[in-house]
Formats: sequence, structure tokens, C-alpha cells
Amino acid sequence: MRRIISLMLSLACCIVAGAIEVQKVYLKDGSVLSGYIQQQNMDGTMTVATDNAVVFLSGKVASVSNERAYSEATLDKAWIEWAEKNDEFQGAKGNRTLNLGDVYVKDGKSVNGVKILEKGTVIKYLEMTRNTYTVNWSDVKCVRGEKRPRAALSGIDREYQLKNGVSHKGQYAEETDSTLSLYLGNGVVESFSLDDVVKYTYTPINPNQDIFEQSPLIDIVKTNNNGEARGIIIEQNYAGKKAEENYILVREKAGAVKSVKLSDIKEIRKEENPSYAPKFDIILNEGDVVVNRGEVEFVKVKESDGLLVLDSLSHKVTVEKAKDNATRITVEYKNSKSTNTEMFQLVRVTEGKIKKEKVYSFSYKDLVNSVYRATGIETSINGTTKAEYIVGGNGIFALYDAKNKRAIPVIVE
Repeated sequence: MRRIISLMLSLACCIVAGAIEVQKVYLKDGSVLSGYIQQQNMDGTMTVATDNAVVFLSGKVASVSNERAYSEATLDKAWIEWAEKNDEFQGAKGNRTLNLGDVYVKDGKSVNGVKILEKGTVIKYLEMTRNTYTVNWSDVKCVRGEKRPRAALSGIDREYQLKNGVSHKGQYAEETDSTLSLYLGNGVVESFSLDDVVKYTYTPINPNQDIFEQSPLIDIVKTNNNGEARGIIIEQNYAGKKAEENYILVREKAGAVKSVKLSDIKEIRKEENPSYAPKFDIILNEGDVVVNRGEVEFVKVKESDGLLVLDSLSHKVTVEKAKDNATRITVEYKNSKSTNTEMFQLVRVTEGKIKKEKVYSFSYKDLVNSVYRATGIETSINGTTKAEYIVGGNGIFALYDAKNKRAIPVIVE
């Protein structure tokens, strides 16, 4: 069971409850199935659950109906986004329509409400409805994984160990019937002969997150004796000359690692992982600061009558009070000279008067006795430091930068 994919394109009308796009399966006839490989069988077949698909069919086996206009109000979000991006809407804003058609196959199956891209001797259409397809590896050109965005702080990397003992680590890029490819850290794609790779290792990229929070899919390995290993495949070994000498390791949710011989595997299924909780960074320039991912402006802080007085509340950040009364205030900043260091102190601000003038202030004592300590401080691989605070109730707060005598007013309401 070395191959992660396989099967001949056939129309399937089984709607998937919730497909997500993890990879693209490119077929030799030009079709592109975007989603994930839901099931792999030992006979070389697989099921692909799609979020969308571009499908090619021969005009000898299929026909196209006349297109009809669908009003924007009847379209789902995916079609609206596609039509706007590709300038396919007709009519004025508020009364726009998109032309979609139906494809009929001679075996009696049909696909309705698709965008016809080509018709005649070849029929090509775009489907935005979740679906499943069955394909043969002999008909697959390649399988590709999208490069992880720079801001992603969660995910799974692969390490390929070759016969000569050399290992290469990176993000899954592509697979064909004879090669494997990785996105390396420097942005270069490196390819390897499939026969040269004797071991695959899967590792989470964020050491502060469990692997189950970083994988969008769960693996279900079914064996010939009706056994099952459910979790995440963390290793595949192919160093043995015989199938019974090779195995995969599955990390289960409770933490146990189960070994399954390749010769015992009946099929491998995948399903969406309810524990998936990806984290994303924000890319900042040196000196930039954001609060709850929103832009901020600082106000000056001056000392008067033993109080630290905010210049104004004109540049306040407004945060909606959480229903559980545990409102999160998250400040992120880029300070290369001081990583994993708290740059701000969160303090409650009170309204008062100094020389009959209304002011918003706090004291040094308030800073010392402040109960608002950061629940965590960490600096990402992109150099962004994040500190998160939790406050209860409504009120006016300040993220105080003592070094530069400035603050960010925050109002929770």
C-alpha cells in the first residue's frame, strides 16, 4: 500500500457532507478534482471527495443542455465568489444572473447547475457542488498539495528518508506514479524517485500544538481481519523487501501509537478532523502593532499629580464584551530586538478630574497591582510576538508602553 491514490474517472452523484480542499488530483484527460482523497483501496482504486472540480468528458458519451440564468439570490457563496472573480455575472448589481447548464451522460446520469466551459467533441465543465469521484491511478497525472501560506502556524511537514540514508524535510508538494516532491524551506521544490524513498515521517510544524490540532484530516486504517486504527499516520516504512516486513504507524487521539503491517491493510479512509484548530500569524513590519488584528494608533501618556494621564481617547480600540464575561484582548507586534517579551502592560483606566478638567488615567500602583497578566506570550517564526489578556466586565483599559510613554486605549462594551 505505497500509493496514496488511484482509479478511472466515473460520474458519481453522492454529495459529500463537508469536503475541504487539501489537494488537487490532476487527471490525464485534463480534469482537476479539488478536495481530498477520502478512501484508498488495495486494488488501486480511490474515492476523491471534492469541494469543486473541472471535469472533461467526451462528447460521444455526454451532451450539454441549454444554459439558463440563475439569479444571484439563488447561488451559494462559492458560485458568487467565482463569478465575481471571473467577471461572469450579467446584469446590474442587485439583479445579477449567472448562466449555468446541465450535463447528461448516456448511462443516464446527469450533473445539474454547472458552468459549461467547452462543448462539442469535448465537454468541459466547472462544478462547485461537493461531490465524490472514483478514479484509477493509471488515469492520474499527479496529485498536488498547495504550498502552505507564510502566515500559517499550523500544519504537517514530511520527511523522506532515502536508501542512501539521506533525509529531506519539507511540505508535501506533488506525487506522480514514479516521483515524490517537497516544498523546501527556501521555496525550492525538490523531487525524488519513489523507489528511492524508504521511509516517510509526518511531524507537526507547531511544537506548541498537538498534532490533532494541526491536521485537517483523520486517517482510518482498516485491516483484513476487520481491525481498525483511527488517528493520524505519522510514519510509513518501506525498507523491507516483502510487504509483511513494511508497516505504518498511526498516532491515536489518546496518544498511543499503533503499528500496522502493509500486508494486513484492506483500505485507508480519511474524514474531516473535528479537532482541527489551525493558527495563523499576522505578518508585521518592524514596530507595527495591532490589537485583535485591527490597526491602532497610540496616545501620549503624561504624568500629572502622581497619575499617568492619557492624552485622549480619540484613537481607542473598541472590543465587544464576550458572552462568558471573559473578553480577550490580543496585542501583536514586531520587535526584533526583544522576542518573547511583554512590551505592554494592561491596566484599567478610570475617569477623574485634574484641575477641574476631565481626564482618563491610572497610577503606578495600578500597574503594580494589576491583575491583568498575559495568559501567554510567544514569538512566531515570522518574528511576530503575541500577548493575550482576558478581562471581565465592561470598562476602559490601556495597553501601556512604559518605555515609550504611550498607550493604546481599549474600551470593552
